[in-house]
Amino acid sequence: MMAAMTDAGPPPITPKRLSAFISHHSSQVETARRLKRLLAACGIDGWLAPDDIAAGTAFDQSIVDQIDRSDAIVLLFCPQSDQSRHVKRELMLGEDSNKIILPVRLEDVRAQGLAYWLKDYQWIDWFAGEEQAVDRIVSAMNSGAAPAMSPGTTARQMSAAPAPRRKRLWMLIAAGVALAGLIGGGIWWQSRTPAAGDPGAAVADNPIEPGIWTSKREVVEILFPEMAPEFVAQFKQVLETDPDPEDCIAPKVAAKPDVLLFDPDHEAKCTIGAFKMNGGRISGYLNCKPAGDDPNANLQITMRGTYTRTSMEFDNLVTMQSSQGMVRFRSHETQRWLRGPACS
Repeated sequence: MMAAMTDAGPPPITPKRLSAFISHHSSQVETARRLKRLLAACGIDGWLAPDDIAAGTAFDQSIVDQIDRSDAIVLLFCPQSDQSRHVKRELMLGEDSNKIILPVRLEDVRAQGLAYWLKDYQWIDWFAGEEQAVDRIVSAMNSGAAPAMSPGTTARQMSAAPAPRRKRLWMLIAAGVALAGLIGGGIWWQSRTPAAGDPGAAVADNPIEPGIWTSKREVVEILFPEMAPEFVAQFKQVLETDPDPEDCIAPKVAAKPDVLLFDPDHEAKCTIGAFKMNGGRISGYLNCKPAGDDPNANLQITMRGTYTRTSMEFDNLVTMQSSQGMVRFRSHETQRWLRGPACS
């Protein structure tokens, strides 16, 4: 049971004016300017490199600074942008800064050069109607804004997204935690000295012990939204508290881990992507659509970590998305084997 917030809360937060970095190929600058005007009419500031970099200012640094300040990256996607190194760098910077990525297709074409970055995002089609596309951009950006919290708001209401149930081992999911796409997973694997094991194998055979495991989680940093200190403390308490931290990993799952390690009964309708568990290292991402009354509930988790036969440690990037808004944070997860293998 998640603890309720205190009755005395801060006054409602007046949201700041949202800002969108409009990433585009130079051939589409007029479309980018039109989108900027349409967003301005909806109360969102758009930013274009050709128009908004002051004279005498370093081009590259201006882009880096603006992406850091923006709330979302709106990519105007076309065949030219698909092959653009500048667009790719802007997307990489946006993901590294944990920005919302909104790809807008100007033509009915598939991503090829940018497929790695865009495969997990939901497309918005400009060619299907400008008004509809702008409405979806505005809706997506507003849903990412911090909701005003009134007295009596609970942590469950704040996070809103129902929890996928992995019994108890994966507290990150069991507590209602969510989202993250795998950012730079291939680079991460190549940039560290590999441990023993076959680096070509995506998932090693029998990497962990079956049986009862125990879990502990720490919320390291809340990335969005900004919260008053007292709400941060309560948010952390809710997500870090597990009254029954022990869970079972069945022999079949321990022998060849896959999505069943995280969502054994498919209650959260999770899919797993780019999953690697080999040579002492583990990484991947989960995308979950938990059952419930909220059609907008979505859960994603990025996992990067290490493991032995009897331990697992992860650094996670987590986002919870619901009709009430979005919460994004980093956490650290520790798992330890206790005994086994008599469980199922």
